[in-house]
Amino acid sequence: MGESITPTKKVLGNVRVPGEQVPAERALLLAAIAAGESRVRYAPPSSLRVVQLLRTLGVEVASERDTWIVKGKGLRGLSPVEEIVDLRGWGASGLLVLAMLAGHSFITRVKLEQEADWAEPLLSLLAAMGMGGQRETEAVYSLGKANPVGVTHDALDIEADEKLAILVAGLYCEGVTQMRESSKNRNRMERFLRQRDVSVERRRSGDEYAVSVQGGQSVQPQEVEVAGDLNLAYPFILPALALKGSQLTIERVAVRSGRRYFLDLLRQIGGEFELQDLGEDTYDLHVHPSELKSTRVAAQRAENILVQVPLLAALATRVQGEIVIRDVHALRDGAFDRVQHLFESLRSLQVRIGEFPEGLVIKGGFPVMGGVLDARGDAHLAQAFALLGLWAEDEIVIDNAEGVRELHPDFFSALAALKEKKR
Repeated sequence: MGESITPTKKVLGNVRVPGEQVPAERALLLAAIAAGESRVRYAPPSSLRVVQLLRTLGVEVASERDTWIVKGKGLRGLSPVEEIVDLRGWGASGLLVLAMLAGHSFITRVKLEQEADWAEPLLSLLAAMGMGGQRETEAVYSLGKANPVGVTHDALDIEADEKLAILVAGLYCEGVTQMRESSKNRNRMERFLRQRDVSVERRRSGDEYAVSVQGGQSVQPQEVEVAGDLNLAYPFILPALALKGSQLTIERVAVRSGRRYFLDLLRQIGGEFELQDLGEDTYDLHVHPSELKSTRVAAQRAENILVQVPLLAALATRVQGEIVIRDVHALRDGAFDRVQHLFESLRSLQVRIGEFPEGLVIKGGFPVMGGVLDARGDAHLAQAFALLGLWAEDEIVIDNAEGVRELHPDFFSALAALKEKKR
């Protein structure tokens, strides 16, 4: 049975969306080596991979509504595993896992991609600290069972998660672990550790900083609320912009400078919202009904919002004018042509939409009819179709919308809770 979306006059209230994946996984991993019980709230469904790994390593993790409860085992309390730990595709979170496993007295074998560019610099640094990292096969490395010693690393432009991994590795070492970095690098990872009572020193020397950590420090447990993923907030932001009389607040959303391209586009076309700063790149987002205007999206700007193209197409039906979306060839690749499917789906609702090789053009300001749409398992298409259902003339039924659960399990119920039904 499909998801049924009925029209509404406006959306009202407050909503909280699942948190960002990497910060959530970071918090869960540090909780595992903390000395006591931690709570991590609003972790996204994707963080289940970390929970499963921690349980494999002997860490007790329980769930309570929107919270993971992690009973930390202390710095060296993880249990050995016989099977190979598969970290292929883990990226940023995988770096922290490597550092944690490397610090233990037992050997852990990990599987990475044959070309694991994201991990090889860290593996070299861990090897320099006496923490293993030897390649056994093209894709398998061994870590741990060593007497690690702190060293000084020359890493001037190190990425944040690699930096965190080195500092955590330093906790397992005898003596001090130090790295040099460019003054343009932020101290967010130092603050992340200090919140857990880990002392991290940061000293400036000319255009560089020396960041150091003393080995043997304990990680203290913490209660964490993971800030919401901005990408998961957009399906709620758009109806609040499009429907007169709406008043909506999205609570505790992470808004980072490199991830706000679509938010900036919405502001450019007339979207009205305020960002209430809560600190640490976290905001309450207050959204108001807006007079939306035409625009053209192409080239780099289109590439930056590929994920949001279905949402933009849905919103375009509420614009006084037209939205042109070009240079989205990437959406034609994969299991099916998403541009063509989006075109055919919206046209079936009598939306004034045109398709061309590079993308779509949608004329707004005309009624959207009801109907049955097939999301084909694609979460972003399902969310876009749900928005159309809010302002269509009649009910829209979305088939094959199960993909949404992988992003936001409560999406449809959260959307329904904000609706004011048409009379």
